[in-house]
Amino acid sequence: MRQSDPDTTATGGVDISTPHIDRAWRDTFVIEHRLADRTGAEIGDALATVDAHCAESGESAPDAFGDPTAYSRSLVDGTPARTFRLRPATVIGLVLGLFGLVAVPRAVDAWVEGTRVAVSQGDLVAVAAALVLTLLVALRPGPALALLVRHRWTTFTLPFVVLIALIVPQALLRGSVAEFAWGTVAAIGVVALALQVVLTWADFAEPDQLIDPRQPAPGRTALQWLTAFIFPFLTVLVLGMDVIYRAVG
Repeated sequence: MRQSDPDTTATGGVDISTPHIDRAWRDTFVIEHRLADRTGAEIGDALATVDAHCAESGESAPDAFGDPTAYSRSLVDGTPARTFRLRPATVIGLVLGLFGLVAVPRAVDAWVEGTRVAVSQGDLVAVAAALVLTLLVALRPGPALALLVRHRWTTFTLPFVVLIALIVPQALLRGSVAEFAWGTVAAIGVVALALQVVLTWADFAEPDQLIDPRQPAPGRTALQWLTAFIFPFLTVLVLGMDVIYRAVG
C-alpha cells in the first residue's frame, strides 16, 4: 500500500497527516466532500476515521472503503442537504477586484500617453458580460465547481470563453461613451482593489480549513494571504508586463 505524504494537494491548504491513506484516494474524497459543501472539520474527522481504520486493520482505503467518490457520497446521503453559496462579501470583492484590475492599468496607460481614459460601447458590453458570468457563479457555485472538477476539459476552455466574451465586444464596439481623467480612474481603481482585499480577508476571518481532530487547530495559510491579495498582485503583474512591452517596443 502506497502511503500518503503529508501535503496540501487538495486539503484546503492544511497539512493534515493521513499516512495510511493513498494520496489519490484522499484527494478525490476531499474534493467530493467539498462539492457537497462539507466543512473542514467534517472532512478532517472523516479522514481521521479512515486513516485510523487503515492503520489498525492494515487494509488500504480502497479495499476497506471502496471508491472514494462513492464512499464520500454515502456519507453525505441522508444528512441535511446544503446549498453552497458564495458570501456577498466574496462576490462584491470579486467585482471590485476585476474593476481595479482593468481600471488601474488603463489609467496608467492614459497617464503615460497624456490622454484621458475613454470608455467605449464595447467596454460597457464587456462589463455587462463579466457581471452576468459573476452572478451565474455566485448564484450557482456548486454546479459550476462540480463542472470544472468532474470535466477537466472545461478548465482549459473556460478561460478562452471568458476572454472572448470580454475582448470581442471591445474590439468591435469602439464608439466612445465617456471620458474620464486618468487620476480619477486610478484613484477609484486603487480604492476598489483595497476594498477587495478587505472584503476577501474578512471572508477568511474564520477560514474553513481541514481540521484533523487528532492535531491542534491550524493557523492561517499562505494560500489565504495570496487569495486576499490576488487582484492587487495581478494588477502589479499587468503593469510590469506593460512596462516591459513599452521598453521592448
